[in-house]
Amino acid sequence: MAYKFFPHVPVADLERSRSFYQALGWRTAPGLAEGHSMVLDLGEDFGVTLVERRFMQQAVGEDQELADPRRTVSGSFALLVDIPEDVDVLVERAVAAGATAGHRKDDSYTSHRVFADPDGHRWNIVWMDPLLTARE
Repeated sequence: MAYKFFPHVPVADLERSRSFYQALGWRTAPGLAEGHSMVLDLGEDFGVTLVERRFMQQAVGEDQELADPRRTVSGSFALLVDIPEDVDVLVERAVAAGATAGHRKDDSYTSHRVFADPDGHRWNIVWMDPLLTARE
């Protein structure tokens, strides 16, 4: 079974988020912006749907509160890149656009850095040695 993955991420200011993610080189999927949400197209079967917090809260309902990602980690996103240099390139673009850099971990087979976007959502940018992932 094949899947397509489009997590919904609440944001305080949709235009600020659009500007931030476009500064990373991520594009908005054409025709998938409704005024209170938009889809970032990250590949054939992967995207991120940014939704204004008030509309996401309405969709979730009153019985659950949306987490504040600046104070509580309810999840994080891992994005694997093809070459190790892309880890630094992407995190440096994010910081230049307003992100906060987090920890770094490098060893002989991975490179891993974290940033938090302007809303506080954690992104783990990871390169893994293809020889490691090819092992069975």
